[in-house]
Amino acid sequence: MTVSTLVACAALGLAALPVNAQATVAAAERVDDDSLRVLAEWDASRLHSFDVPLSMTLTRELRAADGRLAVIVGTTDVSGEVQLHGRRVTVTHDAARRSAMRTTDVEVFLVDGGGQWRTLGRFTVRRPARGGFDSAAFAPRIDLQTDGQMASGRSTAVVIPARPGAWTDVTGTAGVDGIVTLGGWQLSWQGIANGASRADARLRAAQIGLNAPAVDLASYGLRASRNGIAVSAGHIALGSHRLLAAQFRSRGIAAHVPIGKRVTIDLGTAAGSEIVGWGDPFGLARPSHRIASATLGIDAVPAHPGVFRLEFSALDGQLQSLPAFTQNAVTDREASTGLGVQFSAAHPSQRVRLNVGIARSRFRNPVDPALSGDSTLVEVASETREARFGELQLDVLRNTAIVGLTTSLSLAVRHERTDPQYRSVSASIQADREQDAIDASGQLGALQVQANVSRARDNLGEISSLLITRTRAYTLNAALPVAQLFSAGATAWWLPTLTAAWQHGVQRGDTTPPDGGFRDEFQIPDQRTQALSARAVWQRGPLAATYRYDRSLIDNRQPGRERADIRVSVRAVALSIAGGSGLTAALEVSSESQHSTETDARASNRRASATADWRPWRHTAVAIATSFVRTLDLSSTQRATNLEFRTEVSQGVNAWRRPADGSQARAFLRYARTGAALRLAGLRQPLANQWTLNGGLSVRVF
Repeated sequence: MTVSTLVACAALGLAALPVNAQATVAAAERVDDDSLRVLAEWDASRLHSFDVPLSMTLTRELRAADGRLAVIVGTTDVSGEVQLHGRRVTVTHDAARRSAMRTTDVEVFLVDGGGQWRTLGRFTVRRPARGGFDSAAFAPRIDLQTDGQMASGRSTAVVIPARPGAWTDVTGTAGVDGIVTLGGWQLSWQGIANGASRADARLRAAQIGLNAPAVDLASYGLRASRNGIAVSAGHIALGSHRLLAAQFRSRGIAAHVPIGKRVTIDLGTAAGSEIVGWGDPFGLARPSHRIASATLGIDAVPAHPGVFRLEFSALDGQLQSLPAFTQNAVTDREASTGLGVQFSAAHPSQRVRLNVGIARSRFRNPVDPALSGDSTLVEVASETREARFGELQLDVLRNTAIVGLTTSLSLAVRHERTDPQYRSVSASIQADREQDAIDASGQLGALQVQANVSRARDNLGEISSLLITRTRAYTLNAALPVAQLFSAGATAWWLPTLTAAWQHGVQRGDTTPPDGGFRDEFQIPDQRTQALSARAVWQRGPLAATYRYDRSLIDNRQPGRERADIRVSVRAVALSIAGGSGLTAALEVSSESQHSTETDARASNRRASATADWRPWRHTAVAIATSFVRTLDLSSTQRATNLEFRTEVSQGVNAWRRPADGSQARAFLRYARTGAALRLAGLRQPLANQWTLNGGLSVRVF
């Protein structure tokens, strides 16, 4: 055998060993023969099955004078099951299996004749999670609640309630969240099911009435991903173009595919409205009630996503007359197909941000036989319209010192226009409208200010039968902690924090439409609205006092209606305390007045309310709330008095463990009483009083 053959065989032998084993052999050849150490033969960065024994290598053979080896796996001493063959130390899989933790420490000691332990090596071995996954986490949850009326009473003046007498309702929520990883893949899921004993409280009661199942699937989601590629099913969000589909939520399937570092493709299809229930798990059972979306995104600077990004979007959708499960409405059949482009750019520091986009959508309104019946309807013509938007945001100043004060200033300019009859089935966009706005927010020392100016116009096509309405709006918000302004300490509680908000709006008709059917000039709107709100808050330890003043004005300026104005003002004082003994309480007194200039009608409300919450023990809570309202309308000589009282006591119980966020079970008892008295034109009406006693229990199983 030649030298070259020997070298080749040796190289092949080393290559066949694990990486750590090669390092072990090399290290063993470099150390002194009299030193004794141990080196692991496994790769600590990889997972190792419980069925595979752990092997280690000594730098030299163990001698009788050295003593014996001791091996600790996790917290278990497995020295009696360690096999030693020459310099090779093997821990059997039965011994290793006793430590079922995912990450386990393996420590090897040399115990001499005197009983002294010396560490030869300490290593880490990573084990698979449950089911053989690289990692696994599950979080089930089950919550059950009961709410019932135990007793009730009322006076003869009170209308009999819909559910008199005693009754009990049971509701519940069950769900599970989980995530597992294996071989670079990550699979996550979540699901929630709701149940109710009462028929009209069930999830789909508004859709199918008494046929709604007692336990129904509210939502679920599945997501599998690897190396940036992701596939989702269940409740998803489609689209990123605000004029076509911006995070349209429904049940469907979607995929995100990166191509290199610059390009991403997002594809998805979902039901045309949000659905729940066990049927149609992917939301694709009805082709005529489905939305499909595709987005191609290009990042010019992959190292800084969003610095220069271009997106192309496409949408195709059809809707049947099937509203969402929470929507009580009769809807028509609709269909739209659209294309859109949007561009976003930003400085790496995010001081300048730009976002612009345009969309073109073709909308169709097919005839629906289910709605038309035996009537003959003229089909609505298809329309292709456009919409656009643009936003520019500037951070003009960032924490800049001006005359010794920290100063910040941000500006934003916005523009949006949608053509008449523009419509996308998956975007809530108001058509036939153009709007421009400027936003500003800033800080000057302790003073914080936000301002907005906007204007809008509709009837962009200037249809002669429609009114052109122009709207302008102005808002200003400011907050000033006076104590911070004067650099006062916490003891200067008498210096309040001041906040103020002012709004002013103008809405008027541009001209009288010649074919609009307007007969008189006063029918053309011309209205100003103003609102002012100011607050002052004083804080001293657990005590707080607030004074509030609100004023609003509706000013009509149409010819013949100049005096049709309404003024409203509110003054209120509130006191509160948040004690460290688990007691919080608040008291508020307010006065509201209304005045109609045209009729000189005046009305006033006087209100007083008090609330208190007391937690004498960790899981015990007592809550009390009461309010008194007196209304006076001088124009109709009407006086009304309303009194409400409510108290609730609840107690939490831990049955089998002590969770960190509350208790597993909580029982409550609630008493409520209301009373009303009315005096009209000097005549007292019969008193109306009623009371209820309710109780219930909530249990969190997981």
